[in-house]
Parts: sequence; C-alpha cells; structure tokens
Amino acid sequence: MLVKVRLSHSRMLIAGVSRVAGSRDWVVYLPESGSGFLNGTRAELRRHLPARVAARFNYLVINKTGLSAGGVDRPMFERSFRRDLRVRDALAALKKLVPADGNIFLIGYSEGAYLAPEIARLDGRVRSVAMIGGGTRGWLKEELSHARGADRKRVARDIRRIYREPQSWEKWHDFSFATWYSYREDRTLKALRGLDLPVLALLGAHDRVIDLKATLSDLKRLKRHQPVEVQVLKNCGHEFHGRWNSVRRSLFEFLDRKA
Repeated sequence: MLVKVRLSHSRMLIAGVSRVAGSRDWVVYLPESGSGFLNGTRAELRRHLPARVAARFNYLVINKTGLSAGGVDRPMFERSFRRDLRVRDALAALKKLVPADGNIFLIGYSEGAYLAPEIARLDGRVRSVAMIGGGTRGWLKEELSHARGADRKRVARDIRRIYREPQSWEKWHDFSFATWYSYREDRTLKALRGLDLPVLALLGAHDRVIDLKATLSDLKRLKRHQPVEVQVLKNCGHEFHGRWNSVRRSLFEFLDRKA
C-alpha cells in the first residue's frame, strides 16, 4: 500500500506500507540517496529477511521526497536533499504511519544508514538500528580522505567553494553544493554517541564511498561502552555485490535477537 505523507513547505513523500495483523513490530527501511522508488511490499522485505522472520513484522519504506511510482519530481527531490529535511521528513512519516505503541527496528542503507542513528535519537519507539554501508563522518571529509596527490588539492579547492556557496544548486559529483554542505558535519557519529540501543554496522571491506578507516575506528571506540556490533564483509564494496545473502543473514540474526 502506498501512503502520501504531507510535509512542510508544500512537499510530500510517498511511503510504502505492508501490515501484519496483530503485530506491533515494524521494520522501517531508509533507502540510499538514489532516486529508486520502493513499494514496501512483502517481497521487498524478504530481500532483507527470511520469509519466516519477515512474517512477524509490519514493513515501512520511507521513500525520498519527490519520488513516486511514476518518476521523479526533480525540483522537489533536489530541494529536499538536505540532511535536516531528510530527518524531519522521516520523523513525519513515522509519526503518521507507525502507531504510538509500535516498536521500530530501523534499517538504513548508504544515505539511510547515515540518518538512522539521528532518527533513532528523536523517536523513542526505535528499538534497534542496522546500518548497511554507512559511515560516521561528514561527507566532505570523506571525499577528502579518498583524494591523493594533486587530486587532493583539487578536491580541497572544490570543498572550499562549497563552503563559500552553501546554498548553491551547482552540482559536484552528482550532488548540489547545498546537499554536500548539509552533510558536512559528523552528525552520524554524534548521534551514535550515547545511543542506548543495539546497533549493527555492516560494512564492505573494499568500500571506497565512505571513509572506512575512520568509521571502523569510531565504531571500535563506541563498542567499548555501547551495544554496537560491527561486521566487515570481505570481497565487496559499498554496493555489497555478491554479498547480499550475507547481509540478509546478519540482519536476520540481529533482529531475531532484538525483536
């Protein structure tokens, strides 16, 4: 079932919902930054969980604002691609669609993984957080961490431009300056600190999108005092090619313990 969620500034997102009679438990999926639309069907949930486990959960997919089954409202999508708005939009969807007595088990992939800890801090119904391919640092810092030699100087120069023009819609590596600027801070790490919830971080050993070294270092420190579990999957990068069965198994084991 598709449900429209009205948002601030005359915007709207379309969420995909699939309910299970008698269940108060909800798997809520926060997708990556791309413009793919999901319907929130049971078949989609079974991509993350085995059928017998999926059968226990209601399922909610919070699609990006501006996406629909018919395509992309590009201006709405672009102006909504800001971290603050992403968080507020997700919270609005949760408030509208998950009952007050519901238990939320967040799963975020890529951009969704960066946002999940912050959303968890702001909605007391969240019971656990699973981060798939998410880093802990600001996106501009991560871009600079990957640059080498002369390329590092060019990237640093481009980042300075973004800081000078933080509201610009000019594109850099497919995202607007305004989007990059909104993700500049280490807000995922800040949200994780003191988050008294079970957290599962699934990472690809060859991920070149996030700052893998910094992320592993941050999560290692957090593990000393918080219920954080880290799994690094071999022979894959940010897209987890060939390893989604392993991701599925890890999510199943994590949720089976927490739900």
